[in-house]
Amino acid sequence: MGKFFGYIAFLVFIALIGAGGILGYFLLEGVPPRLEVSPVPKVIGRKCTFTVKAIDRRSGLSYISATLVQRGRVIRLGSKTYRHREWWRGSGIKEDKISWTIRPIELGLSQGDALLQVCARDSSWRNDLKGNELVWKDRVQIDTTPPQIGLESTVHNIRIGGSGLICYRVNKPVTRTGVWIDQHFFPAYPGPGGKEGIYVAMVALPFDATRPKRVFIEAVDQAGNIARACFPYRILPRGLRVCRIDISDQFLDQKMPEFMARYPDLKGPLPEVFLKVNTEIRRRNNAEIRSYCRKSVPHMLWHGRFERLPGSAFEAGFGDERHYFYRGKEIDREFHMGVDLASVAHAKIPAGNDGIVVFAGYLGIYGNTVILDHGLGLFSMYSHMNEIRVSVGDKVERGETIGITDSTGLAGGDHLHYGMLVSGVFVNPMEWWDQKWIQDHILANIATH
Repeated sequence: MGKFFGYIAFLVFIALIGAGGILGYFLLEGVPPRLEVSPVPKVIGRKCTFTVKAIDRRSGLSYISATLVQRGRVIRLGSKTYRHREWWRGSGIKEDKISWTIRPIELGLSQGDALLQVCARDSSWRNDLKGNELVWKDRVQIDTTPPQIGLESTVHNIRIGGSGLICYRVNKPVTRTGVWIDQHFFPAYPGPGGKEGIYVAMVALPFDATRPKRVFIEAVDQAGNIARACFPYRILPRGLRVCRIDISDQFLDQKMPEFMARYPDLKGPLPEVFLKVNTEIRRRNNAEIRSYCRKSVPHMLWHGRFERLPGSAFEAGFGDERHYFYRGKEIDREFHMGVDLASVAHAKIPAGNDGIVVFAGYLGIYGNTVILDHGLGLFSMYSHMNEIRVSVGDKVERGETIGITDSTGLAGGDHLHYGMLVSGVFVNPMEWWDQKWIQDHILANIATH
């Protein structure tokens, strides 16, 4: 009997030790919670939202709060208390995320320095039952003043389907700036010469544009404050050229198998395949071209006018409205987004100007194609090649041979399709072949500062 009671006493002793160990692990532990703040605000504008992730794997979270302190004034952004479920296991909440939004003007904050604090406590019995505490602190700048924009360039005569350049200054560092023309955003780049606060933005009017409703410069500072400024401009009309293109059965027999091999979803009679190529594939190709023109070198690589194919004849113009006929019936209409130049068969194609190759390969209706980045959002494009002699990343010089002409893609004969784009918007290449136009509309505006 004595041995039995001794055994029971031993088990009770072990249980008490285990319970004490568990209570000690959860309620007497001395490790404070862990805090992760994202994003860490450095500059706070008119509105700033940040998220705090609090973690405590032992006794669980008990309390979390956020405050801003400026010139002795404490502003409470908010707090959250976690109820203890049972006295021996704390709150049971091991992890939580809370977001706070700061609106300095509503809170009566002043411009300048402030201290952002986040406090978290766990559910342990330490520190007079208040729990272990961790305080995260970081200095922030309150800035609710938008940037100031000042126009530097003076002449902004832009033809529909053409290009232009805006030069302006901003009085503080920005995270994004550029020019909006309706739904198109044209990013600005630091102006040549390195003068602080000077920006230049190459802009364009799409070939099918009407008079734009939204035209302004935009600047966003590090605090997210937005400034917008209008500028004087003049929209010039463009000529309209309508062309008839007859699609023969011979053309369909020669060309459609090329597309059907590359695009397995193209099926059916050849005239129907042509319509899908001329519409769906064309739009898909143009979207791909725009993707290559989203990011540009932030300085001007080119110099002087752009070269055209030597000894070539003009075959088709930019923005031509093409009416396609098959067996005497009109079946489609599309627009031509470049200039067609024809020389001898398999002529050498020169780079229009200094640049960097951003694409070199097959591109649907354009066949074998090269796209060059000339900086500041300006790109040139060379299509229907037989042979490509450059690779992505190559730096090329004005006049350097980059390929050989042919009729790959949706071309009816050996020629060069030459295109130009500004931040993904097709523009008339003929402007860029004219040194006087470049001087009056581009270089003169850069030199204004």
